[in-house]
Amino acid sequence: MTAILKKRPTVAKNKELENSLRSIYGQEITTDDLSRIDRKKTSRLTTFLLRLVGVLFFLTLVSWGGFIWWQSQPNTTGQPLKISLEAPATITSGTNNCFKVRYENIGRVPIAALAVALNLPTAFNLTEAKPAATSDNKWTLSPLNAGSDGAIDVCGVFRSAVPGSEKIQAVFTYRPANFSSDFQDIVGTDITVDKSVISLETSGPTEAVVGDPATYTVKIKNTNTEKIENLRLRVNLPASFTTSKIEPAFSETGSAFWNISTLETNAEQTFSITGSFTSSASGAAPIIFESGFLKSDNTFIKQSESKTETNVIGGELNFRLIINGSEKDQVVDANSRLRLSLNYSNQGQETMAGVSFSLEAKTEGKTLPIDFTLSDLASGTRSGSTITWGIKEIPSLASLAQAAEGNIDPVLVLADQIDPNTTADSFTLQVKAAISQIGSTVTTRTISSTPITIKLNSNAALTTEARYYDEDGAPVGSGPLPPKNGETTAYRIFWTISNDLHDLKNSSTTMTIPTGVAWINNVQADTGSVTFNETTKQVTWKIDALSKTTTTVTAWFDVAITPTEKDIGSFFQLANPAAFEATDVTTNDLVHGSTDALTTAIPNDSLAAGKGVVE
Repeated sequence: MTAILKKRPTVAKNKELENSLRSIYGQEITTDDLSRIDRKKTSRLTTFLLRLVGVLFFLTLVSWGGFIWWQSQPNTTGQPLKISLEAPATITSGTNNCFKVRYENIGRVPIAALAVALNLPTAFNLTEAKPAATSDNKWTLSPLNAGSDGAIDVCGVFRSAVPGSEKIQAVFTYRPANFSSDFQDIVGTDITVDKSVISLETSGPTEAVVGDPATYTVKIKNTNTEKIENLRLRVNLPASFTTSKIEPAFSETGSAFWNISTLETNAEQTFSITGSFTSSASGAAPIIFESGFLKSDNTFIKQSESKTETNVIGGELNFRLIINGSEKDQVVDANSRLRLSLNYSNQGQETMAGVSFSLEAKTEGKTLPIDFTLSDLASGTRSGSTITWGIKEIPSLASLAQAAEGNIDPVLVLADQIDPNTTADSFTLQVKAAISQIGSTVTTRTISSTPITIKLNSNAALTTEARYYDEDGAPVGSGPLPPKNGETTAYRIFWTISNDLHDLKNSSTTMTIPTGVAWINNVQADTGSVTFNETTKQVTWKIDALSKTTTTVTAWFDVAITPTEKDIGSFFQLANPAAFEATDVTTNDLVHGSTDALTTAIPNDSLAAGKGVVE
């Protein structure tokens, strides 16, 4: 195949083309090369400015983007709210003290919601707060911009126990503007209470002889710049010290304290107690006075204490009162016996003449629960509630030589029936000895023993009985009566608790039923619950609390027997002895009771009486 090659246009053809163009556009024909376009050169300053504007624009975009991202992130260096509590490390109880709660927004965004609650001790009495609380120890604060801060100033009086410590807490609840949930932070501090505005100063004898009068004085002073209110001054006396004169009198009968409504600035008050040490006293005897604030619920908040100590020297006549083997306070049951022993001896160097002893039983406002007609007075002479032994009753007391000794042993019988409206449930027993002469010295010395308090337990009692008919004559049992061999007879067992002296708690009555007696599971109780244990065959009646105003409560349950031939001609035992136990709320002592076993004899059921022998 022959290749055909294309030829380039010739010069002649180009010339022809050029002439044609000239005829159209004239002679001015440009010779520029239009196949390439050249840019026109600009100045260097313009180029630099344009580039600078571009760089700045880029940096601006980057900065705004970073700022927007940074604003959306939480504060990674910690909580946005910085809080602190400024308070004194130690304070004086009864004085006005101030503390400051500070807060600051160290975050990057505003805090949209802010509140604070102060947890203050109950012993703190608020006197001033700036700003004032929105509600009880709570503040709702304004929004807090970034970098802003604020403070709450609180002042008040601590009526705290001395020595002691108190804790203050501030609980902050806040919400940053870029969050939809709340956060919480707590700051607190401990404050030591090391002294009080109340001071005490006491005085008394450094030595005292048994039976001789001794006086103790105490001064209470307000060292504060403001008056203080609702105070109590109380005294702790040895058990071997008996009072004869108190100035002013104690605030309540039977108490050992004075209530002081107001004590002015730098004011002081003086109180005194006069008495004597009993025959049981010897050695160092401390007398302690305590001052304190008194709360509305009568709670004592101790502020100061002052103690004086007396060395007690024993007297020539030594004697002791012992009751049921003890010299201490006792709790006993009604209808019990108090076995007393009065031991005495002359431990001096001289003979004593005209010695006498008297036993005094005392109570407040009611009759004594002592049956003197049944009591053994050990030859003593009774006048009212006092039994006396003198020269007439015990001739040897006319002259008691050195080292001479003796015993007096009366027995007091307590009443079996106690009417809580008229009869006391507690009383004291105390012996007083009188001496007419010691050696050649005529004297009128009187010495007392330490009083012994006797408290009576509640008069709670349990009674049990089995019946076929109730008290109205309606049958509560079933089956043949008298019971018959091979046939089933049902009986009802009643438990009754009587009580009207003290409240009881945790009462429990138990009884087991013998083999051959069937539990019918028909029970009822006025209060509490009755249960039966199939394994032990024990019936239990439990009562959590029993008021003395509910004088009697009853529970009952049914049992059944089916006698066999060996039971013919005898009573069938329905239940074993019952036991009762409860705690006396007043004495905190256990009250006990028990009853005998129950049989088909049922003597209290008049309609079924004489029909208990199995046929």
